Amino acid sequence: MATTLCPSCGANSTTSDYCDTCGAALAAAAAPAAPPTAGSPPAVAGAVCDNCGAARDSDDAFCEGCGLDFATGQMPVAPSPPAAAADGALPSGWMAVIEPDRAFFDTNEAEGPTSITFPAGAGTREVPLTGDEVWIGRRSESKGFFPAIDLGAPLTDPGVSHRHAVLRRQSDGSWALVDEMSTNGTWLNGGEAPLPHGVLTALHDGDRINVGSFTSVTIVHEGADAP
Repeated sequence: MATTLCPSCGANSTTSDYCDTCGAALAAAAAPAAPPTAGSPPAVAGAVCDNCGAARDSDDAFCEGCGLDFATGQMPVAPSPPAAAADGALPSGWMAVIEPDRAFFDTNEAEGPTSITFPAGAGTREVPLTGDEVWIGRRSESKGFFPAIDLGAPLTDPGVSHRHAVLRRQSDGSWALVDEMSTNGTWLNGGEAPLPHGVLTALHDGDRINVGSFTSVTIVHEGADAP
């Protein structure tokens, strides 16, 4: 015979509406649990983001990779780019030419094969260098970080740190490079060793910077009189 556990006295009642021992109502005990509300946080399944697959911790509120709000399931609305300062965003006469570098990729694969595929056929991008600092890295929606040389979109290089390196304009109008404690290093002109972290390195017209798994960033002066 089916019985219902009474939440009031703990007896097993043979009736399902009222306890036949103490008379307490049993309807609440028999009712199924309510489904989670729309705003309740989802469980962490496999410790990855359901939207982009990035690794996450159980106490993360937002995805580090795509900015997904784990509590609401909503993607962030990208903020409008900040208005450029009247003099800080003037063109410097320099630009960065960004493209996949097959030789750099092959060197990395020779040192330790990975599951990364070289993006054959990907085009070249040009980013004018403006202001006093130009960041090289990958965007972070959750932290509101959008580097000018964004290697997270439209083509993602997974070997690039979010704040990988920064270009700084010098007093004579030239540019210098600083590796900002990147995970996989920053290489200049095919050197045998990566640049030391935190050290300012002068750049010249045509210098090639390699970062991540396959990316090349070449610094080009557009004017006739390069510093």
